[in-house]
Amino acid sequence: MATTAARDDRLTPNAKALLQVIRARCGKGTTTSTCKSTLANIMSRSTRTIRRYLLDLARWGYVELQTRRGRSGLDTGLVIKITAAALPFFAEPMGLARWLAQKTELPAFEPAFPGVTLLTPKNPTRNISSMPRQERALDWKGLFRQPPG
Repeated sequence: MATTAARDDRLTPNAKALLQVIRARCGKGTTTSTCKSTLANIMSRSTRTIRRYLLDLARWGYVELQTRRGRSGLDTGLVIKITAAALPFFAEPMGLARWLAQKTELPAFEPAFPGVTLLTPKNPTRNISSMPRQERALDWKGLFRQPPG
């Protein structure tokens, strides 16, 4: 979830917590169907308080609310859609592309052998073998290790 909602002073702490609950209910998507009483049970608040939190989130542009109706036309719950203001920037491909375009320095990678990563000097390996160094040297051809001798 984006940190813009967490840093927004216009929202109460419980409204921010409700936004996190809604985001968790959405999973990988941006829409969830629920009702105020379910959210009230999750948050241990009254339905009227949940209504107030939802209206605050909708007023400041973090969610869009729709009423879910049954076949008879009666209200059966809510459809809550999370807007782009509450999503992290990498959730949309263009946001990730903008961020990658700003990074000018990408790490250089030149492996000594194909398919083998280089060791970092910050994590030196311990010498745990009793064999001399020359016998431990590997002769790589492709990705297969050649037997000694």
